Amino acid sequence: MRYKKLLKIVNSLPRFPVYRNSTPVVSIDGVFLTIEDVIKAGIWSELNILLIGERGEGKTQLMEDINNSLFGGKGTYIRARPDMKAKELYELFNIKTFKKELSPQVKAPLTQIDEINRTPPIIQNEFFHMCDGYIECEGKPVTLGDGFHITIASANVKNERYGGTFEMDDAILDRFSLVINIDNYPTKVRDDLEIITSPWGKNPKLARGEKKDCTEQVKQICEELKSMREERFDLDAYVALLYLKRGLDWCIIKKSKRLISYAIPMVCKQRNCVRLREESCGYVRPLSERTIEAVAALAPALRLAADAKREKGDGIVTYREILEAFRLVAPYAGILDLIWVRNSHFSNPNLALDEIIRRINKKFLEKKEEAKVAVNFALRGKLNEEIKERFKEDWGFFTELLEEINMVGKEYPSLLKDLKNEEVTSKYPFMRAIK
Repeated sequence: MRYKKLLKIVNSLPRFPVYRNSTPVVSIDGVFLTIEDVIKAGIWSELNILLIGERGEGKTQLMEDINNSLFGGKGTYIRARPDMKAKELYELFNIKTFKKELSPQVKAPLTQIDEINRTPPIIQNEFFHMCDGYIECEGKPVTLGDGFHITIASANVKNERYGGTFEMDDAILDRFSLVINIDNYPTKVRDDLEIITSPWGKNPKLARGEKKDCTEQVKQICEELKSMREERFDLDAYVALLYLKRGLDWCIIKKSKRLISYAIPMVCKQRNCVRLREESCGYVRPLSERTIEAVAALAPALRLAADAKREKGDGIVTYREILEAFRLVAPYAGILDLIWVRNSHFSNPNLALDEIIRRINKKFLEKKEEAKVAVNFALRGKLNEEIKERFKEDWGFFTELLEEINMVGKEYPSLLKDLKNEEVTSKYPFMRAIK
């Protein structure tokens, strides 16, 4: 019942008033999610969002639609410029001294930074704190928002066509957990017809649409998703997260890529590593904790968006939602070898991620039945060396998971018959995922 109410809240949110793009970005159980759906899922996950792409593809309009349709136009708007000074940002929030009253922007749920890479890196660094949800003044933090705050920015792709753009520092790029390249999802003909025949056209001075403040509903969705994550992830979802964190980190040379992350893929080529040839292993660096957390937060929001579109569902998150969230979060997370992306995937990190996900999905399908049998043995406390031998190398983490389950199985001999045993699930929360 609680989840059904959440679906109703989601479906009560207004559609973006001006921006139109029906091109699928991801698919969740056959339900296609568009840029609008993915952005809303990112907002419900409280992820900072960066929109990149060519000029005139609607990035600024998207930010305006988000601000007006979800936050009643209360968001703080910052237009980045090459000559921007740090002083301007502090004056915007009226933070000269704590003795003076702070401006309303401090409590705004949304900060919008338009064309963020038109200001040099030294000024981009001033946006760090905003992305982390606060402004620093005299060494003290001033929290942004009123229980909720995200930052959404736009940037033009840096190339020879655009003067006045700067490289984005990795540290600021890392603050945007969800980076969407609009150019990867060109509009359909029906979208263009709707845009052309609208009162504003495709490139208005800036069409604003009707303002509606849904901040409280957005906050409620965020809180519900947080509280439901533990009870709605199935075991496959946890295994997928562990694979992204540990499986992609495994290295045949040094066991962990983190020990040689600055040497791959060169060391892989020098040693003629079979995993580089067969699985492109050395072209993928380990995921940061920030990236793993973003995947874990976005996956249930994508599930919610899909269930809301078809107006039914139970919100259970499987490995498929985890991989789709990974597809969205990882392209610009600094895990891909850029030379490989340029030479093998037309400089498009999204295409590189598609290849990686195909490989991961294949591995899951190959291991699925074996894993089920192994979990069944572990639930009875009967895990043995023969079973553990089936999960090696990049699947070695699964052996450790089985050992944890086996320990619980030995402690509770009737566990297989009563997986919902409250004593077990309260003592070992991860057991709630086994259904």
